Amino acid sequence: MRGGYRQGAGRKRGFAAKSAEEARRVFSETVATEITPIAKALITKAKKGDVRAIKEILDRAWGRPSQSAEITYRPMDLSISKEASYRIAKRTVEEYEKSNFI
Repeated sequence: MRGGYRQGAGRKRGFAAKSAEEARRVFSETVATEITPIAKALITKAKKGDVRAIKEILDRAWGRPSQSAEITYRPMDLSISKEASYRIAKRTVEEYEKSNFI
């Protein structure tokens, strides 16, 4: 057999979606009935210092904090004097000559 399109080959339409939907429903029902021991276990971990458990509790109880970054722009004067630029150029040429590239 060769690859490519073949009549009837591949996953049947909607099959994975239907099974995933059923799995979510079963999982959701199970969690709903067992929520108290799950919450208690999470709180116990948080009290012992488990950072991930603490974060999870805070995120679920008060929501995740919004992320924002404030960027401020302050123009800076980067100009240099003519004398300073000559000194920099002279030093650059001297270092180039010392480096045996000539």
